[in-house]
Amino acid sequence: MRITFGTKYNQMNYYQNVLQNKLNDMNTKIASGLKIQYGYQDSSINNQNLKLEFEKNTLDQGIDVAQDAHTSTLNTDKSLSELSETMRQFKTKLIQAANDIHSPNSREAIASDLEKLKDHMINIANTSIGGEFLFGGSKVDRPPFDTQGNYFGNDEKLNALISSNNLVPYNITGHELFFGRDSDKQKIITSNIKMLNQSKLHPDVMDAINKTNPSQEVYIKPEDTLRDLIGDNDNDTTNDPKEYFYLQGIRPDGSNFKAKFAFDKAYKNPENATKVADLLTQIGKEFGNTPQNKVVDVSLNTWGQIEIRDLKPGNATIDFHLISSDTDADNLDDLRASGARITSFNKSPFLTDKGLSHIQGISDNYDFRFVRIPTAFIAQDNTPANKNTKLSEIFDPKATTLQIDGTRPNHEDGTINTEPIEPLLIDIEHSTMGDLMDQIKEHFGGDLEVELANGRISIVDNHVKNQAHDSKTPPFDGEHGLSISFATFDANGLQTDAIPTDYENEYEKTYFTQKGASLFGNISQTLADGSGFATPETKLSEVAGGSMQGQSYTLKLKDHNGLPLEAQIIFDTKGSYLKLPSKTPNQAAYIIPLYNPHDKPPAISITPADEVTYQQLMDAMSIALNYSNQDQKAYLQAQNANNTPTQANKDAYEKLLASAKGVFSIQMSGNGKIQIQDNMRSLTQMQFMMYNDSSDDFSAQAIKNDTSGIRLNANNALSIDQPDINFFEQIDDIIDSVRRGIYRPDNFGNVYTNDMRRLGIQNGLSAFEHLSDHIEKMIALNGAHSKTFENIIRRNEVLKVQVDSIKGEVIGTDLAETYNKFSNLTTNYNAVLSSTSRINQMSLVNYL
Repeated sequence: MRITFGTKYNQMNYYQNVLQNKLNDMNTKIASGLKIQYGYQDSSINNQNLKLEFEKNTLDQGIDVAQDAHTSTLNTDKSLSELSETMRQFKTKLIQAANDIHSPNSREAIASDLEKLKDHMINIANTSIGGEFLFGGSKVDRPPFDTQGNYFGNDEKLNALISSNNLVPYNITGHELFFGRDSDKQKIITSNIKMLNQSKLHPDVMDAINKTNPSQEVYIKPEDTLRDLIGDNDNDTTNDPKEYFYLQGIRPDGSNFKAKFAFDKAYKNPENATKVADLLTQIGKEFGNTPQNKVVDVSLNTWGQIEIRDLKPGNATIDFHLISSDTDADNLDDLRASGARITSFNKSPFLTDKGLSHIQGISDNYDFRFVRIPTAFIAQDNTPANKNTKLSEIFDPKATTLQIDGTRPNHEDGTINTEPIEPLLIDIEHSTMGDLMDQIKEHFGGDLEVELANGRISIVDNHVKNQAHDSKTPPFDGEHGLSISFATFDANGLQTDAIPTDYENEYEKTYFTQKGASLFGNISQTLADGSGFATPETKLSEVAGGSMQGQSYTLKLKDHNGLPLEAQIIFDTKGSYLKLPSKTPNQAAYIIPLYNPHDKPPAISITPADEVTYQQLMDAMSIALNYSNQDQKAYLQAQNANNTPTQANKDAYEKLLASAKGVFSIQMSGNGKIQIQDNMRSLTQMQFMMYNDSSDDFSAQAIKNDTSGIRLNANNALSIDQPDINFFEQIDDIIDSVRRGIYRPDNFGNVYTNDMRRLGIQNGLSAFEHLSDHIEKMIALNGAHSKTFENIIRRNEVLKVQVDSIKGEVIGTDLAETYNKFSNLTTNYNAVLSSTSRINQMSLVNYL
């Protein structure tokens, strides 16, 4: 019996322990609110709990990161708001400066105020919070801008990792803030020579009815006649020849074009006269306008200058250059040399090609006393020649003699002097402009005056009289016999190109601008699709608007040591080559291939025409500019002598590039312009120009074929506005315009000045509107960033609550259910205790 009760006791004790454990477990669940305390208790719940805990931690981290990023956007917003307010103050000052009432002192005061506001903008651009600069891109450890507004940051975005694989940008880089692109903006270009109504300016010559009216400077309007625009040398409107227009540029689709068209200038009935509006319409057609589709808007601004607006927002390709003449020519250099009158619409302070061997003086339309040499004589330091300027500073070095031919001035009684005159020979090396003027006056005789103003020579015959009453009162429209021409000859007595073309009617054949040790091209290399600027890796064909194959470009330059040199880049079907003159007289030129830099040995190839990049172009330029620093052997080794390039040829080519790198550098700026920097001299001896060999060819075939090409520097139209901005450069231009009193392009008229390409205050206001609009867009973008992070924080907080709720359902215990189980277990436990107690109380006595 004892054994039986002992077994029962053991069973009851076992159940008691089980219930005790279950009670303890339930008690722990009630106390902690959790289903399990350890992972081994339920692996399924534990796995779900770990996953949800990870999600919660990720959301917490996302909230922390988003809060930091949001704080950064708030700091950025404060800086941008301050920048916007500073720009509002700047605009107020600029509008004040736009009034023509200011004296030089008051303009200087306004310019100083604008300069201080610009300095404050740069300080804002260098804002740092906690030692990190807001607008440096990823370079947050240094000021992104120097005191001039040059940017040394980058365009990299800072991203906040707010969840797995979810990066959200939160910064505004200095590049997009001050050098960004607005795809909703249109490019607007303008000519920069103010055009006056010649009939109102010279009524005594051109207007038969109102010839006694006073001369008035009235800007040309679309409704004026073509004769009003071009001018005339008499008051007969029926005897004028046709006017031929020579237009070239780039269309909105990125293609190059040339056009030659003619209009009748003469008319009998003013109602049937060709109007300036007809010219504007024709220009639009050449750019691609059709009755069904208008791609550009062509108009006249307040100052009689032609403005062209690209109607496709975000496009930045259009460009143009225009001249006209009463002579039809297939080559512009022939036109320039012929003595034909040329009307120019663009001008730039660039040294031009000395590409004329002879030039013919032109009689003034409105004062027959004057014969003008149709070019400007500009010295090598880019200043107009004066009487002390040496002729060797004006003409090409290969010319030794200037020959002057012509006919004599009138007799004293105003009749034409038909006596022959011998050629006048001038020693270029040992003569000055003053000597030239004195010898012309002495050689031609009569009552001559020779004038030199702004680099232009005018010869005045004071014996030309008034046709109507034979007196010396204007208009001086009597008969006139004086003529004069220049021709240049080399030491062998052969006529040679040495006379500079006029800076007003030249287009491509212009030298880079020199500033100290640097040379600057003025043309931004823009992708043909208008989407942005080229980089060194960009192919020339991607900018040219078509194939480069079959084209050739001449490089006229002075190399690093000042040696005059003419080279050529040839884009052939067989490849692309640099052609340099031999260092040995009467020997064949060096033909150096542009080797493909991406070939890996043993592969060696010559780059095809349409694969040449801007880096390769700059490499070719560097080889040419380093010409006198290399011996002949280096060039010979780089040549492809047997039409089979070798590794030795390519190695020699790369050595040529390496030797030039320490002497000077050639690079492309952020806005696609080529810059050459002399690393050895503070005042470089280098000069550089590059032009298409067919640039002056206006034959029918050349016009048909001209669909692609590149230009690095040109006397092109000015850009009033375009999608891309260069904030501080544009601000500097505006401030300089205020300081110099430049209200509009061509503010100084016929004066040769470096300011002739400045947009002026009036156009500066339009440009500044774009800058302000761009900053407001950046404020909106930053606001969007800020709102994004506010939403991220709010969303993560909501998700965190949801995760906590799910987590509670997964691992959290149901207290009511658990307590009910606890009560049941307690009852069972008490029953077991009671049963065990009774068993323990049993003895043999109970069985007696």
